[in-house]
Amino acid sequence: MDRSTSNQELIKNTVTKYPGLRFHEIKKETKLANGTIQHHIGQLKKTNSLQARYVDTVPRYYSNNIATDSQVILLRLRQTTTSKIIKSLLNFECQTFAQIVNYTKKSPGTVSIYKNTLLADNIIVGNTDSCECSKDHGNKVKYRLVDPKKVRLLVEEYGKTSLAKSADNLADIFLSIQ
Repeated sequence: MDRSTSNQELIKNTVTKYPGLRFHEIKKETKLANGTIQHHIGQLKKTNSLQARYVDTVPRYYSNNIATDSQVILLRLRQTTTSKIIKSLLNFECQTFAQIVNYTKKSPGTVSIYKNTLLADNIIVGNTDSCECSKDHGNKVKYRLVDPKKVRLLVEEYGKTSLAKSADNLADIFLSIQ
């Protein structure tokens, strides 16, 4: 195997192990030079071995075997406040807005922004149906994960490996639901 192939494999394996990395995170993990990473990411994208998902103008990289909806969930699990909201709903099945605010220890305005992001991404849903955790909350909107099984599987699969160097929240969530 030549050096070029080994660098490509290193980048591909890193992105497979830690889906959703940004360029500088790949650089930290692989310890390769900027130009080398740029070249090989370009080659891997051309051969459909990697794909870039842009958040604003910042690309995050995923292996092609991760479905688009899973990419979105993994992205939100990497963000502190959205991961806390998801963790709350994994732990308690459903929560009112006030319960989520209390659990995340963030301001209502901050939680509202991130809750709306999760609603728009179709990761959570809110309605007034009763649920196990909130019987005494009457007609208040209660939030729950759209597909808790899928979220739990993603956390179990990708939360086993810690990426403390890149502020990954998956390991924390994985440990909290054990």
